Amino acid sequence: MPVANKPSLVTLEDFFRFAVRRFRAARLAYGHGTTSATDEAAFLILEALRLPIHHIDPWLDYKPTAAERARLLTLIDARIALRMPAPYLVGAAYMQGVRFQVDRRALIPRSFIGDMLAGGTLPAVKPRRILDLCTGSGCLAILAALAFPRATVDAVDISAGALALARRNVAAHRLGDRIAIHRGDLFRPVQSRRYDLIISNPPYVD
Repeated sequence: MPVANKPSLVTLEDFFRFAVRRFRAARLAYGHGTTSATDEAAFLILEALRLPIHHIDPWLDYKPTAAERARLLTLIDARIALRMPAPYLVGAAYMQGVRFQVDRRALIPRSFIGDMLAGGTLPAVKPRRILDLCTGSGCLAILAALAFPRATVDAVDISAGALALARRNVAAHRLGDRIAIHRGDLFRPVQSRRYDLIISNPPYVD
């Protein structure tokens, strides 16, 4: 949808309201970090422009450039036409406020384990060696390393594509000295090692 055909879209508030209306009309499904058309529109717009994603209100008066307006319209159209989750469209997802790069090589991060790591609901232990099986994008391995600063983490996955993505995330968070990436099936790459904590959120299909 060319920007020239939408002269009423001037501020981010205009784009936000436009996206919410279209998402509701399209009856989109949510659940990859958002639960409503309002939250989805806010996330898509803010992340697309690399603005802080916590609140859209401070940015509602911002007037995006022509290039930014074109990008927003393209993403809004793609979210509806492709039925693709917003994190895949913008290449990013968040867990516990931590940003991770995502693409279709791994599932979008969603796990109650992240809540447990952040909320201190795990048993009162201070693990020094942690194993993350089926690491995917590496999100849980990274959250574990952040939760336990003295621990080292082995992150295992059988998918070369997922591990390439995990390496990017580990590098982005500068944890390469504490997180080791291993390719293989479950425990096989690390079968001779012992761990204080093992976490896993394997892929599944409803």
